[in-house]
Amino acid sequence: MPARVTIAIISYNSGVTLGRCLAALAAQSEKNFRVLLIDNASRERPAALLAGLPFVVNYREMTENLGFAGGMNVALAACDTPFLVALNPDAFPEPDWLATLLSAADRHPQVGAFGSLQLSAADSQKIDGFGDHYLLTGQAWRGTTRPGVNGDLAYSFGVCAAAALYRAHLLREIGGFDERFFCFYEDVDVAFRLRLAGAECAVVPAAVVSHVGGASFEGLSDFANYLIARNQWWVLVKNMPFILMCFALPAFAVLQVIGFMRHPTSPRMKGLWAGLIQTRTFCADRRKIQRLRSPQANAGRWISWNPAAFLKKTSLVRR
Repeated sequence: MPARVTIAIISYNSGVTLGRCLAALAAQSEKNFRVLLIDNASRERPAALLAGLPFVVNYREMTENLGFAGGMNVALAACDTPFLVALNPDAFPEPDWLATLLSAADRHPQVGAFGSLQLSAADSQKIDGFGDHYLLTGQAWRGTTRPGVNGDLAYSFGVCAAAALYRAHLLREIGGFDERFFCFYEDVDVAFRLRLAGAECAVVPAAVVSHVGGASFEGLSDFANYLIARNQWWVLVKNMPFILMCFALPAFAVLQVIGFMRHPTSPRMKGLWAGLIQTRTFCADRRKIQRLRSPQANAGRWISWNPAAFLKKTSLVRR
């Protein structure tokens, strides 16, 4: 039977956690999958971890670090299955995780991206992520509250790509991941474009992974803050519907002025400046994205106006 799903793991200095991730895949009840491991020029290549696995891994070594977005596009280009799964090397799925995601995809053809319930690998009672959510002023967050959900899906603005299943043809239709993002907010950008194309995004609460989080960025917090600030602006200017942009831009500007007054030389301010100087390029992308917007697009109704939800990391989901 031909495989239905390709599982892409983008590795960068992930040897500490990658072995456990691969072992969790070996324990999956659903065996009909392919694994594509993209190594982004790690200091120590993870090839030795592949010995003795009960499945074949298509292993590819990059000559430079393409970031998560670039690695996922390499995987998307190699994917010949209907579904592409993004799985971080520090995410450890439960045995029925993949089967649960595929079952949900079969039952809900209108959904383009399916996320997982992410629990903290250090404390299984703590939620690491329940959907991606988006504030009008451009900030995104992973929900960390457990909402009451009746049914097998919890619809959300987007899904975290640490452990998510995508319909491969929809990813191709929207242009894949934006490699300019490198890391951070690249999955928020994908979710925004999926919704503008008329697709839905939802979390499958029964699909559970334990997630360490930040394993590849240990000790690189300044770089992470730089990327977050830069990519926040790019997501907003590329994707925000025009009517909402009239409210979003002034609010975004106020927040950035406050940030500049407090920390004028911080990595976040440097990242914001790097984003602003490329605004014209992303405005050109915006015109293409908005021109192809589907009549079924409903991104606006998923954008929160409530700053408290962002501060509390509330999981904003619906049936």
